[in-house]
Formats: sequence, C-alpha cells, structure tokens
Amino acid sequence: MGYLACMIRFLPLLCFLLLPEFALGQAIELSNEPGTSVSISREKGGNASPGKPYLIKEEAGLGSAMWRFKAGDSTGWANPAYNDQHWAAATSPNGQIRENKALWADGRGWFRLPIRAHKSVPGRPVSLIIEQFGRSEVYLDGKLLAKLTPLRIDSGGSQRITQSVPLLLTDTNRHMLAIRYAFRKDPVFFAELGEPAMNFSVRRTDEALTNRELSEELGVAIDFLSVGIFGTLSLLHFLFFRVNRRQRINRTLFWAMLAFAATFLCDYLGDITPNLTLDSAAELTKMLGLCLGSGLLLWGVYQYLQIRAGWFFYTIAGFLTLDFLYRAVVGPLPDYTGGVAATLTFIDYIRLSWLGRKRKEADSRLPWRSLKLAFLCLVGVLLIIIIGVLANRILNLDFDLVIAPLFVLVFIALLSIPVGLSLSLVQDYARTYKTLNTKLQEVEQLSARTVVQEQEKQHLLARQNEMLERQVAERTAALDRSLTELRTTQDQLIQREKLASLGELTAGVAHEIQNPLNFVNNFSEVSVELLTELEAEQERPATERDTELEKEILGDIKQNISKISHHGQRAASIVRGMLQHSRASTGQREPADLNALADEYLRLAYHGIKRSEGRISGASINDKLVEVSLVTQFDADLPAVSVVPQDMGRVLMNLFTNAFHAVQERTQTDTTGTYRPTVTVTTVQVSGRLQIRVHDNGTGIPDDIRGKIFQPFFTTKPTGKGTGLGLSLSYDIVTKGHGGTLTVRSEPGTFTEFTVEFPA
Repeated sequence: MGYLACMIRFLPLLCFLLLPEFALGQAIELSNEPGTSVSISREKGGNASPGKPYLIKEEAGLGSAMWRFKAGDSTGWANPAYNDQHWAAATSPNGQIRENKALWADGRGWFRLPIRAHKSVPGRPVSLIIEQFGRSEVYLDGKLLAKLTPLRIDSGGSQRITQSVPLLLTDTNRHMLAIRYAFRKDPVFFAELGEPAMNFSVRRTDEALTNRELSEELGVAIDFLSVGIFGTLSLLHFLFFRVNRRQRINRTLFWAMLAFAATFLCDYLGDITPNLTLDSAAELTKMLGLCLGSGLLLWGVYQYLQIRAGWFFYTIAGFLTLDFLYRAVVGPLPDYTGGVAATLTFIDYIRLSWLGRKRKEADSRLPWRSLKLAFLCLVGVLLIIIIGVLANRILNLDFDLVIAPLFVLVFIALLSIPVGLSLSLVQDYARTYKTLNTKLQEVEQLSARTVVQEQEKQHLLARQNEMLERQVAERTAALDRSLTELRTTQDQLIQREKLASLGELTAGVAHEIQNPLNFVNNFSEVSVELLTELEAEQERPATERDTELEKEILGDIKQNISKISHHGQRAASIVRGMLQHSRASTGQREPADLNALADEYLRLAYHGIKRSEGRISGASINDKLVEVSLVTQFDADLPAVSVVPQDMGRVLMNLFTNAFHAVQERTQTDTTGTYRPTVTVTTVQVSGRLQIRVHDNGTGIPDDIRGKIFQPFFTTKPTGKGTGLGLSLSYDIVTKGHGGTLTVRSEPGTFTEFTVEFPA
C-alpha cells in the first residue's frame, strides 16, 4: 500500500485511539434528537465472555467476537434454544466473504448472535439497515423477520440488495439473532476480495433510510471528486509532456495521477458491481492503481529533485510489487505486514523532502512544504476529532457535525503532495513563459535591425537574379536543343526496335511455314514421278502391262495427295493463327455460362483430336487412341460472366487440346501399364474472381522452358504437330481482351495445370 492508503487509514486510527470510551461506554437511553443511531455492541467492562449477550446501545457497531458461524443449512439453527457452543467463533457478517473459509467453500451458512436491549429501547421503533451481497433470512428468537433476496440472483443477475428491517424489542431479556446466508460463487480475479457478506446498522426507523442515503451520497461525492481532481491532473501533465517531451517527470506524473483516478473510480464501482467477478476486477484495478500510483509518485519526486534512484527506491518498488502480487494471488497480507510497503514509501518521501529542504533552490523545498502541509492537516484532523468527542460528551452535540471539516482536511492532506508537484511544474512553465517573452522582445529588436540589412541584401540579390536569369535562358536554350536531339534519337531507336521485332516475327513465320511447304513440294515431285511412271506403264501393250504395279502407283499418288492436302491445311492454319493473333478484338461481350462453355468445348476438343489423330495415322479411333477420363468439377453457383464466347471457346479449345496431347504422349512412353490418362476441368469462384482450371496428368512441362510457353511460335510438340501460337493467342485473349490472368503450374512427369482467372 502507498502513502495515500496510509493517510486514508490515519483517520480511523485516530478514532480508534481516541474514542474507545465513546464507542464502548455505558448504555444511554435513546434520544429523540436527529442523527441519533442505535446498534448492537457489548457491555462496558472489557472483553465479553462466551455466551454473554449483547446490548442495543448508541454509537456502536455490530462487529464482535460473540458471533458464531457454521457452514451448511438447517432451519433448526434459528431456534434460540439450539446449543451453538460447538460452532466456530467468527467475525460478524460484515467481514470479507473470502476470509471466512468455510463460508467461501460451501457458499452458505448461519450466523448467530445473542443480544439484549437497553432499558430505554423496548417499545421504540428501531430498524436494522442491511446492505447485503447475496441472499439471507433474518430470524429473531426463531421467528422470520425478513427474507432478503435480489430480484435476478437466480438468473445470474445482481447479488446486491439494501433493505430496512423493523426490529421490535419489547423487553430487556436475552434474544437470539440468527441469519441464514448464501451467495452465488462467481469466478474471481483477485484473491484479497474485500466484499462483505452484509453490513448492519441499527437506527431509529424514522431516520434510517435518510442517514443511509446521505452516507451513500457523501461516499459517491468523495469518489467522484477524487476522480475529477486526479483525472484533471493527469490530463494537465499529459499536455505538459506533449509540449516538452524532455521533461519526463510530466509523463511519470501523468501515469501516477491516472492510476490514482482509476483507484477512486474502482472504489466507487466496487460498491455497485452486481457480482463477485466484476467486484474482484474492480478490487484488482484499485489495488494495482494504488500501488502503481504510489511508486510512480515517489519516482516523480526523484525526477523532480534530480536525485538518482538507488537500492532503497528499488527495494520499495519490489515491496509494492510483492504487496500487489500477494494480495492478487494469495490473499490478505499477514498481520503486521500490510503496511510495510506504505511505511517504506512514506519514509523515503520524508528522506527526499529533507534532502530537497537542504538545497538553496526554492523549488527543491516544495516536497518538504507539501509534507508540512499534510502534517498540519492531520494535526487539524486530530484536534477536530478531540473537539467533536468533547462536544458530544459534554454538550451532547452530534458528532456528525465535524465530519465535513474532517474530510476537507483529509483531502487537503491527500492532495498536498501531488498537487504541490503539479503547481510547481506550472510555476516552472510560467517562469519559462516569462523568459521566452523577454527573449522575444530581444528578438524583435534584433529583427528591426535585421530589416535594414535585408533591404541592402535585396538590392544585391536583384542584380544577381538578373545575371542568373540570363544564364538560365542560355542554358535552357541549350537543353532544348539537346532534348530535340534526344527525341530524334529515341524515335530512331523505337523504329529500329519495331523493325527488329518485325524481322524476328517474320523469321518465325517463315520458319513455321517452310516445313509444310517442303512437304508439299517433296510429295508433289514424287507424285509427278509416279504419274510419269504410270503413263509409261500404260503405253506398253496390254499383254505386257502390270496391273498390280499400276494400282500400287495409284495408291501412292493418292496417299501423297492426302499428305499434300494435310500440310497445305497446316500452312493455312499457321496463317489463320497469325491473323487471329494480330486482331485487337474478336466481337461483342455477352453473359455466358462458363460451366456450359467449358463442357461444350471439352467434348469438341476430345472428339476433334480423336478424329484428327485417327485420320493422320491412318488407324481407326477405337484401336489407336487410348480412352481419356474426363472429370468435370463445376461450381453450380457460378454466376454468369460477360465474355466473348468465341474467343473464350478458342482459349479453352487450345488448353484442352494441349492437355490431350500431353496424356497421349505419356501413354505412349508408359511401360508400367498402370497409367490412367485423366483430364480434369474445374470452375470455382474465389474471393470475387472466377477461375477455370484445366489439369492433366500427362508429361508435364520442364522447368527450363516453362517461362517461354506463352511466347509466339514457341512449341514443345514435334515438327508438324503445332504452330506455337495457341497459348500465345490464348494469353492475349485472357489478359488483353478480358482483363484476366493465365497461369500454369507443372511438375515434369506428373501433371500440368493451367488456370484462367478474371473478374466476376
């Protein structure tokens, strides 16, 4: 705990030292004056013996060692004749729930207390004011006085309830007060849970609720006033730090004041939290803020006095940390150890204040002055308490009259140190402002003298500017000439590049067309020779003609003409592919179903390649080609997309044809007999984009040529099997015509997958 907690606890300590006779004195008759309260206390004369009843007396509390507790539940325990001597002696129900281990473990139990009314009490209207956490039933001599149950406790709601219970005592005999108590054990985050089971006070019925409301309003006002003060100080230091980041004390005090503001805010929240979970969270935050604020405030004093922190400060920081961790994880600190960290913090502050007092600087004495102010306020608190006690005992005045001055002095004592440091920093800023104002006046005087010098410089600069403008004009003209020459050279380079590209493209076209033309020429020459040989054979006499030879020659001629037609069509396809490759647009876009489009061209490509392969090889479809498994995985929810159907069909036809060639080639080279050629077509929508994937388990594409497959005239097929324009044309249609992408993945000897992707 920090010095703040010490000051807060100083007032109750004084009351304990000065008011034992006032709190535990002889019983007096109930007064009709406003503010008179009644409660349960033990008789005058020292410690009560076991079983000795309690009196209803003025100005005393319910806390006593005469309470007995037993965990569990039995309605027979309300009977005043029940012998509870074997029960455990316990603090009153206003003790912390978690300190009563039996109650915490079982979640329910009974409290019993013998009481006896003073002779002035019977017949007077008296009420028990109960502020409770959980549910309870209050019995007097075995009779149910009240049943206190929050409205939504069974549905996980709030466990808090406050109620006034009439307590009618008609005699001064011994009575038994029994309380049947239970609570909902919610998960907690803080081991030192300070929530009491219930708080009792016994007051006159006509003023019971009024006094309670005033007490609550005073407590809330104190908490919110503290939050406002420390919150304002934290904002002030934050703004100071933003203005001058080198003054790190403002950052330290910002966090310290913010921690204290959180402490008082959580102190308020701890009284209204509906369950143990939130209450433990508020207690955890309050304790963290108190320990953190105390340590940071002490560190701020070190920074303010510019004293280097040594082992003593880090020892205090360690004690504060251990104090918090022990309370958070284990529970309340053992007796006589709870104030170790607070005492060390206060001692170190006194030491630092004394060191600052011995300095000659006026600001260094501020901590000592703040300490003196706090001490004087506490002395004033002591005097006011003494005066209040004497006035109550001699003049029979209400002690509540001195409560307001007490709180004022305690507040001044609490705020003297942090506010003193803050005001000192404000004074420092004020001095800095005055210094800057003086320097500003000096700067203005210097500026007036500088203006004259600037005017002289302006004349000199004007002459220099004229000379620079002439030089700039000359250099600009030279740059214009250089730029003109550069543009001419650039145009020439572009023209050369175009010519080079055109020459390369022309060479590629010539090379591709040369092969089918060579076949056409060769087969034509052979056919002419065969025709000459056939004519020579036909001119011979009928008896000498060889009919079988003529049929053989005619068959060879027919086969040559077929090959000439095939290679002529191949040359025509190359020219047609070049024309398609050079077109900028192929038609109008229209919504199309990609699933239907892919399925249609898959079938066309499959049957088309079977017919072409069979026609070229001279074999039938059934005995030459291996059947290929066609797998389609179409997304049924694929939306229609705007494409040029003919162009997209051309792309799919090229991809499917390449896939069939790949699986046919692997079939021919497979020696295991386990290979099953498969072509898979998948359509899917991924992240708002449509994809068509064409996957085959063919020969794959080697890594060294994968980057070239989209180049015009590049092909991996044997001579006469491809033009090298299919993938290039498909790439242009997808990327330039539809704004999509065409990519390939492949593993040599395993698979190849082309992916067409474009916006939905």
